[in-house]
Amino acid sequence: MALVEMARLQEARALLDGALAVLPEDDHSLDGDRASALRSLGRMALGNIDYEAALAFYVRAFNASSTPADQVSALIGQAQAGVFLDPAVALERGQQAEALLSKLPATDKKASGYVAAVQGRALLNLGRFAEAETAFARTVRAEGGLSLKVGYDDLVARSDASIAAMLAGHRDSARNYLVYTGAGRIEEQDFTAGADMTLPACGEDGVTPDDVAVIEFGIKDDGSVDYARPVYGSRPGGMALVFARAVSNWAWRAEDVSKIPALFRMVTRLELRCSTSEGGASLVGGLRAAFRQWVEQGNNDIVDDGMPTENRRVADLQSRLAALNGQSTGAISARAWILAELLASPFVAGDNRVAYVKSLTDLIETQNPPPLARLYADVLMTGGFGKAVIAEQPYIADPRAHASWRLISYDMLQPSRKRLNQALLNDIIADTALPVDDPLRVAALTRRAAAKVAARDMAGAQSDFLATGLTEQQCSIVDAQPNLQGNPSSSSDYPMDMVRVGVEGWTKIQFDVNAAGQTLNRRAVITYPPMVFSNNGLKIVSRARFEQSYRPSGGLGCGGNNMKITFRVPE
Repeated sequence: MALVEMARLQEARALLDGALAVLPEDDHSLDGDRASALRSLGRMALGNIDYEAALAFYVRAFNASSTPADQVSALIGQAQAGVFLDPAVALERGQQAEALLSKLPATDKKASGYVAAVQGRALLNLGRFAEAETAFARTVRAEGGLSLKVGYDDLVARSDASIAAMLAGHRDSARNYLVYTGAGRIEEQDFTAGADMTLPACGEDGVTPDDVAVIEFGIKDDGSVDYARPVYGSRPGGMALVFARAVSNWAWRAEDVSKIPALFRMVTRLELRCSTSEGGASLVGGLRAAFRQWVEQGNNDIVDDGMPTENRRVADLQSRLAALNGQSTGAISARAWILAELLASPFVAGDNRVAYVKSLTDLIETQNPPPLARLYADVLMTGGFGKAVIAEQPYIADPRAHASWRLISYDMLQPSRKRLNQALLNDIIADTALPVDDPLRVAALTRRAAAKVAARDMAGAQSDFLATGLTEQQCSIVDAQPNLQGNPSSSSDYPMDMVRVGVEGWTKIQFDVNAAGQTLNRRAVITYPPMVFSNNGLKIVSRARFEQSYRPSGGLGCGGNNMKITFRVPE
């Protein structure tokens, strides 16, 4: 139990498991210790987002409890664990806890508020929003009401009440609670830059595009997630747990963590949806495969790491690189792979990046990899698309490498410059060294068809499209990501009730683009604060216009695009 208090949970778990296995069941003088140990194991399971195990521990804790206080604690634990397993049963356990609590000689006001919060969470996830709001209001009062004090318990209680009120359609009440959380009122609240915030894929573990979850989490100093717990799921069951597990694997660069306000590091809540598949061709993906093939030809098998987060993956790569440095020349290509993986990570920047670029440059010059593998290194070392110009000379003699260079160079251009550089595409299409159905030639044809649409040459666009030999769905897969041409917005897009109280926020919208450059299938996948700005962001993206691409039926041009809309109160 001392180790639990010291947060040395892995060590504590082993000792508690061992102790519980040998404590005499018939020695009731040990009931308090046994119940306390089981409740601690339940808390650990909740922290690991293993709610079924947590529920089992809390049921055992209740059976081992000999005092009403211990029984209340075990029932609260059962309610917490059961919200995302069976919220109706969780509500019953919360009500049982409240009934027991009322019989205790000296009822703790905060304890009563906590029991109300547990019931409110169950009601929220049963879709009984107005009742949940009433329960959370009790918790807010128990914490001292809507004062200017904002500790963790205050923030959580007010945030719960705000979410329930918003879902119940009581926007005025929701806004009032929200203001007193401090959410949306902190400078530099956008902590997405440089972060690995991968969402569950739609269809993964039964998650659907219509599912919505609110997840609470904290961030450690090293950039990993301290804890992640579900708050709300738009349908009963374990759907919200899938999102919580995804958030538990998020990470930030350690050097960026100190820039995140302390309140955000302690507790943040986001409204989340799953991600649809990414659209557009991945030229770099093909180059990476060529680079990997070159490395493996040097008798260096690639070790695919199983690290759960990107910052841990980077640390593992750095450790492996240090172990390889100074070894024989046989490890050169293995070092090249690790350097490439480090440069491809968004978590590598500053002096480290400069050092890795120099090391990889030296390796490339001495080892002379095949042109496609070299092009991948060049893309990484120049910072990727749009960052710098990649020299053409190393790729002229290799048809596929030269075509890849031309496509990359074309995609790096601004839309106005593309019209003046159609020769990059023409040369790929006319290159007899490439097969007629080569993916690079097909990609060039789709880009040229889009350029002809922009020039109102519909006959030429149709000719290029037919020359690809692809269906419209296949064509949208190999097409380039479209460029944004206009995104009109006005002050009316900012909800005026939030402007008046100074609440700010942002939302990340995922959408598809049709051949006319209009957005389709718009979905708010991440929103802060929850339940506030998603609809406003969707309206803005609905008016966005992208460059056109060609489809005979005017169908989908490109899928899986993302745009972040930020709402800032004017100075």
